Amino acid sequence: MSYVQKTLLPEEKIIYHTKPHYAIFYPVFLWLAATIWFFSSDHIILSPFFGNMLLLGSVFSCVSSLINYYCSEYAITSKRVIMKIGFIRRKSLEIFLDRIEGIYVDQGIFGRILGFGTVSVGGIGGTKDPFFYIPDPIKFRNAVQHQIACENSRLT
Repeated sequence: MSYVQKTLLPEEKIIYHTKPHYAIFYPVFLWLAATIWFFSSDHIILSPFFGNMLLLGSVFSCVSSLINYYCSEYAITSKRVIMKIGFIRRKSLEIFLDRIEGIYVDQGIFGRILGFGTVSVGGIGGTKDPFFYIPDPIKFRNAVQHQIACENSRLT
């Protein structure tokens, strides 16, 4: 059972649920490329110790990225926006829809090309928590805005 499902309030439904974008794995590919390059070319000056350190960095990067991917989730429910990252050290944001002041989306060039970005949820009181590697952040923002509009129309 996911974190979001465990924390649902009575009569609360999940509207939108996602995991981080696969771009979270880019450090793994950088480490592997450096390791393959090192072992495939002749290096007279560099020792095998350096190659083993590159290989170890690749393994740690892979494990770290897998943990970040499988232990992160972002959801919009009928009452809240819930974002959780981390396994041992957990960071979560649960903000009620009526307490949201703004949704900020930041997409760089690679984010626009690959379809991911950073979403910051601004709450009343000035809190602004960024969450990285959100797939299709515009869709996420629109889903939050739609749910806020539904919540406001239901209250009036």
